Amino acid sequence: MANVLIIDDDPLIGELLIKYINDMGHQATVAETCSRGVEKVLAGVFDLVFLDVVLPDGDGLESLSSIRTAASEPEVIIITAEASTRGAKMALENNAWDYIVKPFSKNEIRLSVERSLEFRSSRKALSSPENILYRSDIVGKSTALVSCLATAGQCAKSDVNVLISGKTGTGKELFANLIHENSLRSQNRFVVVDCASLPEQLVEAVLFGHVKGAFTGADASREGLVKNADGGTLFLDEVGELPLSVQKKFLRVLQERKFKPVGSTKEIHSDFRLLSATNRDLPKMVKKELFRKDLYFRLSTIHIDLPDLKECKSDIKDLTLHYIYRLCEHHGIENKGFVPEFLETLKMYDWPGNIRELINILEKAILAGYDSPILYPNHLPARVRLPYLQSSMEKKRTRMDDPGFVLKKSTDTAFSIHLPKNYLNPIKPLNQLKKHIMNETEKLYLLKLLASANGNLDKAASLADLSKSHLYALLKKHEISRFE
Repeated sequence: MANVLIIDDDPLIGELLIKYINDMGHQATVAETCSRGVEKVLAGVFDLVFLDVVLPDGDGLESLSSIRTAASEPEVIIITAEASTRGAKMALENNAWDYIVKPFSKNEIRLSVERSLEFRSSRKALSSPENILYRSDIVGKSTALVSCLATAGQCAKSDVNVLISGKTGTGKELFANLIHENSLRSQNRFVVVDCASLPEQLVEAVLFGHVKGAFTGADASREGLVKNADGGTLFLDEVGELPLSVQKKFLRVLQERKFKPVGSTKEIHSDFRLLSATNRDLPKMVKKELFRKDLYFRLSTIHIDLPDLKECKSDIKDLTLHYIYRLCEHHGIENKGFVPEFLETLKMYDWPGNIRELINILEKAILAGYDSPILYPNHLPARVRLPYLQSSMEKKRTRMDDPGFVLKKSTDTAFSIHLPKNYLNPIKPLNQLKKHIMNETEKLYLLKLLASANGNLDKAASLADLSKSHLYALLKKHEISRFE
């Protein structure tokens, strides 16, 4: 029996989903706001979450990443009355299982629940002790990274060709090495070919080897990198740089695992597993005939697209702890700590150079604070510190410009929230103040809503994306008449 959480403010939708889920033999509970839903999922154990997009206290999609960090790692199904490309894109980027538009059918819900729970079971099986990956220097637990690791784990079980894409510094070689280290070939060689640094006139000789006298300077026969990888893994780094003249020959090697060294008439066999990586857009290169379509399809039987560091900022703390320890050990100094502002500064920066840039910056910070046991933001370069400083100044400016608790709704009508003096003198608990402000804000919103809808409750409910029953309840709570 699965435990399901429904985050939706519409009582009718909640009741309907509970009935569907109970009929399937599972258990369901409801939360009517984003904050309450996130609170429940972080504190409880849920297998599946139904998440509405428009909720009384915010956009459900914006809470997706928080829900995905829950210890129980529930699958998430988005349900919404307003389908949008942005919403679907955001849902997919955060690995939501499904995106269902209201109104929905019982069969649609049943199928999505069954498939998501089946996927969850298979994902949990992958994380069982016998399927644990040796991760080496791949650090982090963000949703995007874990998804890539799961795919890499599956690839390690077979000899399927894998193409790893991602911007410079995202860890493509680390992922290739991870697949090799977790495969049955791990006891044999992991041979790296840096296609970007190969001289074009010597590419074939480096890859396939050559016999003595095959060309000027070939004073002895040499085995190529493809043969070096016999029984192990051949990793073509920056494969997009491979010359077209060599791509055709390499395609044949992939198909037959046979080739002739330069200057030889004898074919050589090599049983290698192929992994490739690129930071270039190979499909675009294929369209421009800069890369062979047939080779591209052979290379990318499985495709792993690594995320930028700015998409995995929740991993920055773990990465920072890991690499500070490694770098201090490398330089023979005591491990260093850091103040909270140091980490916040790192999180505010966008990291165009990704993890490689982070490692480089951490090493500079360690050397800049060589004699200090603690790292501070001033140990970081100006370009890294700037976004944090700009954010701090913006927050300060916002506070200084804040006229108080007055919300102006238009040039001809001003609504204000009254803050009784007894909340500040004597000082009352902050939660009491927050509750008062939220209550007053909700009332002002309802007054403006009714004015915009000319007292028409159907139109008001539609504008607010609320069920009519929910709108009635809010109006009753604040003792508001539609004619006010």
